[in-house]
Amino acid sequence: MTGARTRNVGAFVRARRAGWERLEALAARAESGRLPLGEVRELDRLYRRAAGDLAFARGAFPGSDAEAHLAQVTARAYGALYRPHGGSAALVWRVLRVEAPAAVRGHLRALALAAALLAVALDPSAAELLVPEQVRDAIAARQMWTGHLLRVAPGVSGSAIAHNNLTVAGLAFALGLTAGLGTAVLLVTNGLLLGAVLALAAQGGMAGPLLAFVAAHGPTELSALVLAAQGGFVLAGAVIDPGEWPRGAAVAAAGRAAAPLLAIVVPALALIALVESSVSPAPGLPGWAKGAVGLALAGALWAFLLAPGRALRPPS
Repeated sequence: MTGARTRNVGAFVRARRAGWERLEALAARAESGRLPLGEVRELDRLYRRAAGDLAFARGAFPGSDAEAHLAQVTARAYGALYRPHGGSAALVWRVLRVEAPAAVRGHLRALALAAALLAVALDPSAAELLVPEQVRDAIAARQMWTGHLLRVAPGVSGSAIAHNNLTVAGLAFALGLTAGLGTAVLLVTNGLLLGAVLALAAQGGMAGPLLAFVAAHGPTELSALVLAAQGGFVLAGAVIDPGEWPRGAAVAAAGRAAAPLLAIVVPALALIALVESSVSPAPGLPGWAKGAVGLALAGALWAFLLAPGRALRPPS
């Protein structure tokens, strides 16, 4: 039964793929500029045909890659045809408000995997190998090593922090092309490093000051890394199992599906870099207040992304 179903799906895809690819190409051009009237009509005609194909696939091949791909194609074509006018700012706002939450909610298993791999390993024995000598010396002298942040203008230090964090997040996303192995290694390495620093600080009596420093920015910074890694694992899924599609096409589709995750990661890390360079090292702000700031920022991010009913639904 499964073999017959697979053959039927394959025949359906082969018969319709050319129209779907043409529809995707027209939708992409419509998103980046204006189309001639003839191509707008072609886009509308192909969209209506693809919507009919989607309805058929949902009835004949529910849960198949063909259905999932058609849902994405028709949703993109619908957006190209009926997106609200208002320029690039409106499109950016739509990605942040609609597509990023939809990407998070649509790939919850990838999100859970990323969060699990980042779980902190409190392994004091790893401190000598993973923690930089400067940090070990500072802990031994019972001094925090983050005071230099206050001696630099927040905009300057914040930009350096943002650059570093964005580099790590970009790697977590792009390394999904290694079938997820690179993304997994990056997450585990960061978790081990954080665990080693915390363990070493606890041994040296510096756990309180360290936690007070990371409380304001840490929750959102780690959340952004998890979201970037979620996108990496979405890419990895297409690399490992492209389904009925050529692997290149499957990876390209997965990249489009995961891209909104980076769209929410970038502004989140830019904001949190300013917090890390100004609020986190502020000596006059008590630890509980920094913790309240950190929990509020991370809570707002996850509430925005996971609020019920925010997932983008393709047209029926």
